[in-house]
Amino acid sequence: MKKIIGWIIGLCLLAGGATVCAIRWQAWFGNPPEPEYNEPIIAHQFTTMDNDSVLHALQCDTLSFLLLGDIHNSLTNTEMSLLSERHPDIQFWAQTGDWMERPYLYYEQMMYQSLLGTGLDTLPVVAVPGNHEHLKGLVKTLPEHWQEIFPNPQNGPARFLGTSYYVDFPHLRLIAVDTDGLNRVSDYTQVAFWLKKTLREAGKKFTVVMMHHPVYSTAEGRSNPLMWLAFHSAMREADVVVSGHDHNYARRTEHYKARFWKKEEPTIFIATNASNKKYPVKENNKYEASLAGEPVYEYILVTPDTLYIYTRNLISGELIDEVKVSR
Repeated sequence: MKKIIGWIIGLCLLAGGATVCAIRWQAWFGNPPEPEYNEPIIAHQFTTMDNDSVLHALQCDTLSFLLLGDIHNSLTNTEMSLLSERHPDIQFWAQTGDWMERPYLYYEQMMYQSLLGTGLDTLPVVAVPGNHEHLKGLVKTLPEHWQEIFPNPQNGPARFLGTSYYVDFPHLRLIAVDTDGLNRVSDYTQVAFWLKKTLREAGKKFTVVMMHHPVYSTAEGRSNPLMWLAFHSAMREADVVVSGHDHNYARRTEHYKARFWKKEEPTIFIATNASNKKYPVKENNKYEASLAGEPVYEYILVTPDTLYIYTRNLISGELIDEVKVSR
């Protein structure tokens, strides 16, 4: 009798799994058709921190840059120009993934067109891939061309050279983590160990981690338990963690349990979104600030003793939130 019940339960689980796969197959594994592109092709390669002369020029005591979340090709040339004009002091900018809607020529060319002549097109960029830059499948893949247009530093974990990496400035270590290329359990452990080591070796520098998927999801139905399991512990070593993916803005501070051998500092988790795509913010009484329905960005200023983060409305420039970390 027990054997029959076991078979029935197994068949029910199998049938349920097959039904879910049938319903969600296109969303999980189907790549949409590529739009035709018939305009002259713009050849472009972004300036990145893999360029020694660029990095050398940024070794200064005071540093300012912009950080944008998901873009999804929704920002126009006018809006990019607006950001550049609003912050003429920035030395580079950063982006947390899903810059392009899909890794196709059409969207790549749209990305270039939105930047040309804006002032941002000549600045160095720190970029990390998002899920929309990966091709769907049983094993998602990042097209090689992504790393050709973003020739990033090769100082990350062995399987993620050029997509997970860090950049050092006199008072800041900025760490980029590719969260969508994690397909195996060993991928998670390799990146998590590398991240913890990279954070610990930052010394007295401020540490900012940028990643596409959040450790703490801020939108309904978009939890990422594997992100929490893999990276929550390592993030106790970070000052600030900025993520995208959930298409809203929210900030919370995590006060990790104290360890007797070390004074514990809190970690600030920020979810951000620069695109027109938006999701409601998940209700959570731990949020110190939140906003849905409006694209935002972060203006970050680093001095020898303080890290300032100002979140502004992307269109109006209105200040939405501000936070500082002091030494």
